[in-house]
Amino acid sequence: MNARLPLMSKLGVIFLTWRRYLQKDLVPYKITLKQQYVLNQLSNRDFLYPSQIADMLFCDRPTATVVIKNMERDKWVRREKDNENGKQVRIFITNEGREKLVSLKSSIKPPKDHEFDPLKCLTQEEKDQLDMILTKILAYIKTDGNKYL
Repeated sequence: MNARLPLMSKLGVIFLTWRRYLQKDLVPYKITLKQQYVLNQLSNRDFLYPSQIADMLFCDRPTATVVIKNMERDKWVRREKDNENGKQVRIFITNEGREKLVSLKSSIKPPKDHEFDPLKCLTQEEKDQLDMILTKILAYIKTDGNKYL
């Protein structure tokens, strides 16, 4: 990686590399990281609105709609009109979606120590410092940083 990249670009490259690594393990199961994440979130709730899914995935509403439609096609979720607001739809996990999560949890093995770990080059003290710094940035984004979005 080019040491001259700006800090946020370096963070982006690290994130995208890590996401690519995680997605590679899901390819045989015909599911994406986004789909897996949405199914996990739905398994802990009664339902979600598409706008909530878009927020969770850090994407726009049309992108979330594509994710939802693909999961609907695979019968992992279903949509129903909201009884209180007919313009809204609610997204529910189906039995097939729950079965998909169970099959993923039983099939995907946790990474081994020798496999890719971007933090392996850091000492525990450096990991703790990085965690503290990133936690501080996240707290800022959740308060003052939101006015820029």
